[in-house]
Amino acid sequence: MTNPVCDGIRKLRASHQMTQTELAELAQIPRATLANMEKPTSNPSISVVVKVATALGVPVGDLVTNQQSTFVTEVPRKDMPIGRQDSGKFVSTRASPINVPYLQVNDINMLPGCTTRGKPHPQGSHELFLCLEGTATLEIQKEPFEVEAGNLIYFPGNLPHNYCNNGVKPVHAISIINILDAKKK
Repeated sequence: MTNPVCDGIRKLRASHQMTQTELAELAQIPRATLANMEKPTSNPSISVVVKVATALGVPVGDLVTNQQSTFVTEVPRKDMPIGRQDSGKFVSTRASPINVPYLQVNDINMLPGCTTRGKPHPQGSHELFLCLEGTATLEIQKEPFEVEAGNLIYFPGNLPHNYCNNGVKPVHAISIINILDAKKK
């Protein structure tokens, strides 16, 4: 019996410009397991196939070469990871449609009184913070920057930073983190 997902995994991995090591890390499986899955003679378990499909952000059926969607992957909101901090005053939903290791898109909501420490990203990364509603305060290296609705702030992602809502209205924002430069160095 031929492995029906070997070509699909290889093609999707290549289209996302990912190495076997990068995809294996995202799928939380050994690289050797992924390398074996890309062989026509392998017989991967369904649980490992599901992990790889999830890491690529596609349904399992898309790993079967003749069933791959051309360009579109829909991710239901319920399948997007949610992080909560500051007693629930800070909610970040990972909105990146595909688990690409070099890009993170987060939908952020902050209630009044929120102060949340940002996670510094690797050297060479960049963060863009677009405030959609309210006024956010970003403290970058302890210096406050007010970001009003409609405005964007851009900064090196490796710098220590905090997200704050010092106002009386909720803040809604989008955070985009590009760590491509950090990975290529």
